[in-house]
Amino acid sequence: MANTVHLKGSNFRVGEAVASVAAYPGYLMETDSNGEVKPHATEGGYAARMIANEDAMQGNTLTDQYAIDDLVQLLYELPGNEVRMYLEAGQTAVIGSRLISAGNGTLKLESDATSAGVVKQIIGIALEAKDLSDSAAVDTLIDVELY
Repeated sequence: MANTVHLKGSNFRVGEAVASVAAYPGYLMETDSNGEVKPHATEGGYAARMIANEDAMQGNTLTDQYAIDDLVQLLYELPGNEVRMYLEAGQTAVIGSRLISAGNGTLKLESDATSAGVVKQIIGIALEAKDLSDSAAVDTLIDVELY
C-alpha cells in the first residue's frame, strides 16, 4: 500500500488553503465562500479534482487529520491520474466501479446514489476491490483513476 495520495500521473498542480472544517488527506475538497477549503459537500455533484494531500513537510501521513484553520496541502489532479481517496463506509467496490462524491469528502458507488438525479459527475473508477459492507467498517482508502 502506498503511503501517499498521488500515485501516478505527471501532470498535476499543488496548492494550499486554510481548512474551514477538519479533513483527512485523500478527501475530495471544495472551496467555500470565504476562500477556505472543506470536504466536498454535494452527493454526486460537480467537483474540481482537488484532493487534500498528506502534509509530509510537517512529518504527517495519510492518517493525520487536518484541523480547522490548518493549512491544507492540495493536489489539483487531471483525468487519468491515479490517487488514493476515501471510500465511504458501507460501500462495496469492485475494480471498475464508478465512484461519485458521497457529499462528505469521501466517495461512494454511482449505483448507491440516493437518486439518479443527484449524479452530475463521476469522480473516477476503483482500481481495487474493497468490501466495507460490514457494520463495523470505517471510511477506507482506495486507489482511484480519476475521470
